[in-house]
Amino acid sequence: MIYTLTKIQSKNTTEAEPVQYIFPVAGGLIYQVEFYFPPGSGGHLHLKVHDGGYQVWPSEPGEWFFGDNITVSFADRYYISNPNHVLFVYAWNDDDTSDHVFQFRVGQASDPAIISSYLPAAANADLAESIAAIIAEQDQSYAAQRARAIAAAEALPEETI
Repeated sequence: MIYTLTKIQSKNTTEAEPVQYIFPVAGGLIYQVEFYFPPGSGGHLHLKVHDGGYQVWPSEPGEWFFGDNITVSFADRYYISNPNHVLFVYAWNDDDTSDHVFQFRVGQASDPAIISSYLPAAANADLAESIAAIIAEQDQSYAAQRARAIAAAEALPEETI
């Protein structure tokens, strides 16, 4: 799934008081992140993303993405465990003449098979869980077979034992 947030950031906003936008996402792995700065923004428009109080992008606390006619695009591996989760996009625009539009996009996978292609360790964890479940099932089956064999042997007349 690709999630997109497109907003017009008002002129004369400051870093000290950025505008907060709520960006709902699903549970799963964010594997691609993009910030689009259209032509004309001239480096006046600044963006960053937080997960709660934690700054996620850019990774360096206090830093902001900015640009003009560029898309800042990169692969990432950021896992969201809650299916009704939100990220917070913060923006400010120090242009004293024009509002500027921006677009923030994330690619996110929620299917475990797709997530495991990005995070092989997740596949190993699932495999370990599956193996443990199979072993537990086999142990229960063996215990049940043993109990039946013991009950059948106890039901036999003494002279056949």
